Amino acid sequence: MLLGAVCALSVMAGAGPVRADPLTLDTLLGLETFGRIAVDPTGRVGVFEERRARNDLPRFDLQAEGALWYARLHRIDLGSSGRSRPLLPQADDAGYRMGPFSPGGSRLVVYRLQGLSLRLGLVELDTGAVTWTDVSPESGAWGRAVEWLSDDALLVLGMPDGGLPPRLEQMNALQQQAPGLWARAASGQAAYVTSGSDVPPPPPPARRLWRIDARTGAAESLSEGPFLDFEVSPDRKHAALLQDGPILPPPDADTATELRRARTLRLVNLETGAAIDPSAAVDISTSLLSWAPSSEALLVAALGDRPTLFAVAPGGTARQVTPKGVSLDTAVDVYGSPTVQAGWSGGAPVVLGSLNGTPGWFLQGPDGAVPLEGVRRQARLTAQGRSSLLFADGGRILRVGPDRLARDVGAAATAVRPDGPFGQRSRFDPLKSGEAVVARDGDRLCRIRADDPQAEACLHAAPGAAVGWASGAVLERGAEGRGLNTLTLRTADGTRIVIRLNPELDAVERILPREVRGASGARGWLYLPQRTGAAPPPVVVIPYPGKTYASPPAAMIPESVNLVQNGALLVAAGYAVLYPDLPETPEPADGLADRLLAVVDAAADEGLVDPLRIGLWGHSFGAWTVAMSASQSSRFGAIVAHNGIYQLASAIGDTSSSDRIAGANDYTNSGNARWLETGQARMLRAYWRDPERYRRNSPFEAADRINAPVLLVHGELDTAPDQAGQMYAALRRLHRPAALTLLFGEAHGIHGPGNARVYYEQVLTWFDRHLRPDGDADAPSNTAARLP
Repeated sequence: MLLGAVCALSVMAGAGPVRADPLTLDTLLGLETFGRIAVDPTGRVGVFEERRARNDLPRFDLQAEGALWYARLHRIDLGSSGRSRPLLPQADDAGYRMGPFSPGGSRLVVYRLQGLSLRLGLVELDTGAVTWTDVSPESGAWGRAVEWLSDDALLVLGMPDGGLPPRLEQMNALQQQAPGLWARAASGQAAYVTSGSDVPPPPPPARRLWRIDARTGAAESLSEGPFLDFEVSPDRKHAALLQDGPILPPPDADTATELRRARTLRLVNLETGAAIDPSAAVDISTSLLSWAPSSEALLVAALGDRPTLFAVAPGGTARQVTPKGVSLDTAVDVYGSPTVQAGWSGGAPVVLGSLNGTPGWFLQGPDGAVPLEGVRRQARLTAQGRSSLLFADGGRILRVGPDRLARDVGAAATAVRPDGPFGQRSRFDPLKSGEAVVARDGDRLCRIRADDPQAEACLHAAPGAAVGWASGAVLERGAEGRGLNTLTLRTADGTRIVIRLNPELDAVERILPREVRGASGARGWLYLPQRTGAAPPPVVVIPYPGKTYASPPAAMIPESVNLVQNGALLVAAGYAVLYPDLPETPEPADGLADRLLAVVDAAADEGLVDPLRIGLWGHSFGAWTVAMSASQSSRFGAIVAHNGIYQLASAIGDTSSSDRIAGANDYTNSGNARWLETGQARMLRAYWRDPERYRRNSPFEAADRINAPVLLVHGELDTAPDQAGQMYAALRRLHRPAALTLLFGEAHGIHGPGNARVYYEQVLTWFDRHLRPDGDADAPSNTAARLP
């Protein structure tokens, strides 16, 4: 950091321009990033995660999920010098993350991942002492993993046997389980996994609800079951737990619109330990566990054939409270699970749905369903008080009081909640929040309360900052570019930089984007290398279907630490890189090549790129895009496709090796069906209803029309490695130049430094060989295409 500051001062002092170096893979592998940043409820202490560089991780078999856990924790005493120091002693072979602060700010939950062991700890912020428990916590992917009952007690969702939570465990399940099966088979014992209609599905992973004494770290088990998420009642007397269940068949045999499991509810009395599974709360949505402010009932949504809103009393009694005539909105989330959004307006439920074909938010009045005037369908409930609600709607915050009229109270903004982090449910459920944040006068954030229009606290801060409302201290990162590496503290005494990561990026060339527009709405962002001659450079197009870029793609800045598809490394190697807009079309493959070439030709018309030297590089569904495009035009000179799907008809059965060994075929295949039919692939119906549509949109079926050299790369742990093998076999059978690389230990991304080096060496060599054959790219390579 000191060296970076000296270099910056030299430039300001007129020492002359500093030569900008190209970005390298080694630089990317050495970059650190910020994780969670939060300020305790009293505003005295700030804590932040400094995520370790990719080449500095203790192990790499936990994939992307594991990389998020390998951080170091630092604290800042906001009222003193503002300098950071380690929050607690931290081992080199472990990673640390922060959880929620206690209500009074005296303690902080922390997590330690060491080897294949995850443990929850409690830090005393006044003394710095840490108590490590024997509890392995859930990761909190669905909603909550931890909730404080008081400064001295908390509830934790954790694993019953101290093992890793499923999101981490599944990352290296194959490595852990396969040797045992192989050993059984080698000794002549039975070694098998069966899935099917007459085979009981594998049970969902069990968790325990633990009560932990924060003073001693002692843990008491309150309940055990296949829990995913929980929410404590406002009076702290009951906990509602979401229980996982068996997978359900798609509601329509022709089109898979969603991915559902039969999830249920458990209510646990925190004083007696008594547990009740209400019979009415079956097949419930993962998006809703909303306690009334009085704690007298919990809102859940049973999906079933006709989604229904229930208010469940702590004793288990359930009453149907869907406003009369209202059909609940059940849009699916990113997991394919149906969602329901609802909350409490005083003692009455309010819900998102439609009445007589009119969408909006409704509650039950004396004479039927009553709409909330001025609150649109896209509005999201962000806070609820005892008498008023706050909605985020179209970039504004609306307050709805007892009169049910919406009043605009300011531009919607965000600030870090000290009781987080939260998982997927936070996208739909306020999780007991009674306040929201608005932006005022361009540079101030103001906290507003649902029930008290006059209670407003404002500070100078940027949206997304960690704010100490009580002390006036603000911790915030820069908004873009090199600022993303900087953590700044604002107090009444002024503004100072707390820490600045990655000073080596100051010497790295910053590639500026250029917007390109062509005929018929063709548009994209172009990045150009430094010219070394008069001829325009070859261009590599990085497309993704359905993607449009209102602003330059974030993947092109070094701070994104993008290892999967880093276009900046190609620019550093002398290529122009183009990100085109690809809005959806009725048939996914319609005119793909022409749409890409329209943007390339627009750039070529300005003399910016060589239209005779065009490469395509795609990842995931982008890999499908580049293979499909190559079958539609002979103008593409080289193709690199990473982790793609190429034969849509067979994609329904693609299952990762870790899912196969867990017997999770049915769940994975149901997700594949949704992806194919109503998800990203947009086939719009099952294969057997329109096989020709699948064939027209499958690169495998058009392999005989692909003449460009194709490099296929696939993570051996990803869902569909056989797809790359089939595409490779087709191209080789047709005597086309092709190569196939399987990256072992990799799933859908690139995580290991060794694999990253192989991957980029092969990508660059492939493009050099086929787009710059007269250059200096003639060295032998294991990706060289060799015809039989």
